[in-house]
Amino acid sequence: MKTHKATNVSVTVTEFTLRGKKVWRLRQRIDGKVTRRFFETWMEAEQARQAILEQLEARGTESFKEVKGVAVTQAVKDFLAARRESLRGNHLRLVEWWLGEFKQKYGAMDLGAVSARAIDAFLARRGWSGTTRAQGYVYLRLFFNWLVRYDYIEKSPVLKAESPKRTGQHHLLSVADVRRLLDLTAEDDRTRAWLVLGVFGGMRQSEVGRALREHVGEQEILVPVTKSTDAVPRRRFVPIQPALLRHLPEEWDCLDEWHVKRPRQRLVEEMGWKEWPQNCLRHTAASMHLAMWQDAGKTAFFLGHSSPQMVNKTYARAVPQADAERFWGL
Repeated sequence: MKTHKATNVSVTVTEFTLRGKKVWRLRQRIDGKVTRRFFETWMEAEQARQAILEQLEARGTESFKEVKGVAVTQAVKDFLAARRESLRGNHLRLVEWWLGEFKQKYGAMDLGAVSARAIDAFLARRGWSGTTRAQGYVYLRLFFNWLVRYDYIEKSPVLKAESPKRTGQHHLLSVADVRRLLDLTAEDDRTRAWLVLGVFGGMRQSEVGRALREHVGEQEILVPVTKSTDAVPRRRFVPIQPALLRHLPEEWDCLDEWHVKRPRQRLVEEMGWKEWPQNCLRHTAASMHLAMWQDAGKTAFFLGHSSPQMVNKTYARAVPQADAERFWGL
């Protein structure tokens, strides 16, 4: 049993038998008012208890008098039901992921009790880069703006939350870094495929996440491209460099973010980094490709861009041609 007590507050989780079935009871007494809720697992009850404690700490007991009774879990359900048809592809996947993470932490909390402090605490999760936090901030803002528009709440707590600073966007791996990463993934086909398709194929992480072995031909990789504005997925072809074929495993399992984030964190620890350098694989591929072939148009096609100017502005960084030769010769 876990208990939180103050002068006029008591929040406890206890094992309970309800109609012959073992459940977990959450009992809260706040300003003399007692409510009870029942959960099938201790984890669900404990998460609900933590949400109540977060609400007490952030807004005090008065917040339990002000709220209209709509919990975060229900608000997320309503939002997705209303917006799912207008969201597609990777945009929908990211919305569902971020709201799922937020619901896991604050699902039992009433909407009126969600404060800027709660938003800051959520986005401060250990292991998230500045860019990841900034992405979460954007999707939470989308969610809470919708809640304001449809009168679930009066003001969005995201407006007063601290806007995360994005991690610098241009990270290049050295030839030694890439060689070390190849060594570290030698016995792990999934992580090796994820690494090789990014660093030698220049593919976006969303593209790598959809890549299957059957998409790899003799000279090109077929990449299904899905944007929220596309009714039907388009196709992109990535020219295959010999270095990619040398290091790409014969087979692999799913490469989406859910499956690679833990192996990637292990690579971070092995490399002695604080976090994974954002977009480092694609940026390295772009810069090494341009340095090797000195053709922005060819590099743009390699990356799936129509504009050479985009390559020079967004991706390319000065790399000695000798380093590029060593890179593509790995």
